[in-house]
Amino acid sequence: MKTTKLLLIAALAFAGTALQAQEVKPVEASVEDYIALLNQNGYQAYSLDISHLKDTTYNIMFEVREYVAGNPEPIKVTQYGHGLQNRTMIEDFMWRELSEEELSEIKAASIDFESGVFSRADKITVGFLPCKNDSTEIGRLFVENQGNVGFSLKLKPIDHKGVYDDDVIYNYNTLPFKASAFEEGKFIPLATYASFWFDERFNIIRFCGAEEVDPDMTTDILEETPHYFVIGVIFSKE
Repeated sequence: MKTTKLLLIAALAFAGTALQAQEVKPVEASVEDYIALLNQNGYQAYSLDISHLKDTTYNIMFEVREYVAGNPEPIKVTQYGHGLQNRTMIEDFMWRELSEEELSEIKAASIDFESGVFSRADKITVGFLPCKNDSTEIGRLFVENQGNVGFSLKLKPIDHKGVYDDDVIYNYNTLPFKASAFEEGKFIPLATYASFWFDERFNIIRFCGAEEVDPDMTTDILEETPHYFVIGVIFSKE
C-alpha cells in the first residue's frame, strides 16, 4: 500500500512538471520579429555595400526607370540625389578660415582626420514605405552618414478583365537585384517595384517566380508584369 502511494505521488509530481514545461511563456521580441512586422506593413529595404569605394570620392546619383510590358526601353527616367557623395572630406569645410575651436570639433567628429576624411558611407539603401494612397508608392534613398532623399512612384491599376468586384486594384511587390560588377558611370540596379498581373488561364491576379532579378533584366517576372520600376544608382568621380 505504501509503495502504491509513493508511485501515485511520483506520478502526480511528474505530471505537474510536464505541465509546467509546456507553459506558454512571454519572451522578448527579436529584431527578426520587428523586421517581419515592418515587411508585412509595407516597409522594405535593400542595401548595397560600397565600402570598397572608401579611398575615392564619388558622386552618387540615384535613378528610377519606369517600364511597361512589351517595351524594353524605359518610358520615363527620374534622377534623385544631386549633390550626394560617398564621403565628406575635411577640406570641404575649408571654404572659410576656421577658428581653433571649430577645427578641434571637426577633428573630434572625423572618422579619419589624418587622411582628411570627415565622414564616409559604407553602404547605400533603397527603402519603400507604406502609403495611404493606393495609386502611389513612396520611399527614401539613403547614403549612409551622408544624406537621403525621398521619391514617389505613380502606379497603374491591374487589368483584371472585370473578374473581380473591385473596379480598380493596385498590387505591387519589391524584389532585389542580384549583385553586379561595379563600373564607374554604369547604372547599377538595386531593386524593382513591379505590378502583379492577371493570369487569364486561371482568372487570378498573381506575382510569382524568381526571388531576385538578374541585372540583365531577363528574369521571368519582368516578362510577365505589365508595369514596373527599377531603382538603381550611378557612381561618377568628381
